[in-house]
Amino acid sequence: MVTRSFALALTAGVLLPVCAYAQAGQDPAPMQVEQIGELNAWTVGALSRANGALADDIWARSDPAFLALAFDRLPAVYDSPATLALARRVLLSGAAPPRGGDADAAARERFEALGKMGAADELATMASGAGSASTDVAIAQYAAQAELARGQRAQACNRGRNASVGEQVPPFLLRLRAYCAAVSGDRAAADLALELARTQNAADAWYTGAIAAAGGAPGARPPTARYDNSLAVQLSIAGGLRPGPNPLANASTLALVALARNEQAPQPQRAQAAALAFRRGVISAQEARTILAATPAEITQALPPIVVALRQVTAAPGSMEAATAIAGVLRQATAYADFAAAARFFRTDIAALQNAPDAAAAVSFARAALAAGDAQLGQRLVASARQAGGDEAALAPLDAALVALTGARNEQGAMAMQRRIDRATAQQARAAARDVAILAALGAPLEGGTQTFLLANPPQGGARAESGAMLALASAVERGAIGEGALLAVAAIGEGGPARLDAESVERIIRALRGLRLEDEARRIAAEAILAGAPS
Repeated sequence: MVTRSFALALTAGVLLPVCAYAQAGQDPAPMQVEQIGELNAWTVGALSRANGALADDIWARSDPAFLALAFDRLPAVYDSPATLALARRVLLSGAAPPRGGDADAAARERFEALGKMGAADELATMASGAGSASTDVAIAQYAAQAELARGQRAQACNRGRNASVGEQVPPFLLRLRAYCAAVSGDRAAADLALELARTQNAADAWYTGAIAAAGGAPGARPPTARYDNSLAVQLSIAGGLRPGPNPLANASTLALVALARNEQAPQPQRAQAAALAFRRGVISAQEARTILAATPAEITQALPPIVVALRQVTAAPGSMEAATAIAGVLRQATAYADFAAAARFFRTDIAALQNAPDAAAAVSFARAALAAGDAQLGQRLVASARQAGGDEAALAPLDAALVALTGARNEQGAMAMQRRIDRATAQQARAAARDVAILAALGAPLEGGTQTFLLANPPQGGARAESGAMLALASAVERGAIGEGALLAVAAIGEGGPARLDAESVERIIRALRGLRLEDEARRIAAEAILAGAPS
């Protein structure tokens, strides 16, 4: 039985999302219920149609075996907000399963991709609505890890107990059972689970020591804390284990979420984890600010730059001191992923500023607004930066990115192209050509003078997207395989995002997305490629 609103959403192939970072234990208000058909690992989702879920037939023209491979090729970490947004949209859209073949195997890969991404809340929500698929041993393990990341120990333990396992129990589930027993005071059950792991050649000295510590019986020399996965995080915190040097080096994104959300986690590791989880797009700016603002004042070493700036912004919001602190963080961010994260984190603070420390900071604030996807604020700040005497060569790419975000067709697109060409120095001509090619892929008309400029100035630098993914993407576009095409576009762009690719690859991906009717995603990727600048 489900709520009526829940049922209506599911008939469209989606699951209405819970609040992205809702507190556990809050029961929904009672509503009228009705029986609906059984859900599965494909029809469940965490987006409603009103919130961007793709159509119910996105897998209709795809082979399940190939989809399993495409899901598996998705990155674990996304340095590109635009690529992450595309991946999230397709992964979180509930739709009818593909026909033929082993659709279950591909569905497992879908859940694994969400786990690698670190989408703890969405993964847990979808597993709860996946019907009988929720007990699939692979899906149950991903769901348990997501629940551990959310700090929901009871739900994680239930996922482990309810998983449909054979004679050979996966090592993770045995360790989860041992953890659940140890923290509840049942040391005998914990020892039994560890012994079963030993008989299956899955014993691990670290887990043995950590489970003993979590159960209140640490050895003479407890192990160093480990944060590589969400179970290890919870074990380390429950056992009071101390972090060693560079403890987050091998942390999965789910582990970062688990560490960031646990108030008992050690500092400054908790702050570092929250900043990284936010950078990877798996916790909101508001949640990240709440966690980082709670960092004790006496902690001053090894803090992420945004924490230091946040303290200044909080002390004097809207002031010149706040503007200087934000400008400093943006200036330090040499990698575009770091710049975009700082832009999203301080977007509302930037909007509230009355002045900039200097013209260069004004340009940086305008770029940050566009990197955060706020075209209206970006337009206002570009105009302000120009009035403040901002460098026209630095403002020209922002004009192009603004047109990319809002639409680059007809006269507006042609004017943006010409401005980008006219304001480029001789040393910037090839970078300008790259931006012009990107605008052309969005539909801006290539006229005679623009064509001459491109011919004389081949777009600068970058790596070529993987040829196999690009060829498969072209095939998906021809067949109208929207879901498959979106996955292949993400795989072709890769972890580094469009900023690493050459102009031809970016142009082909943008045109492919438009061919799949993913116009908004095409515009975001184009704007990001322009804002990040031409690769060397």
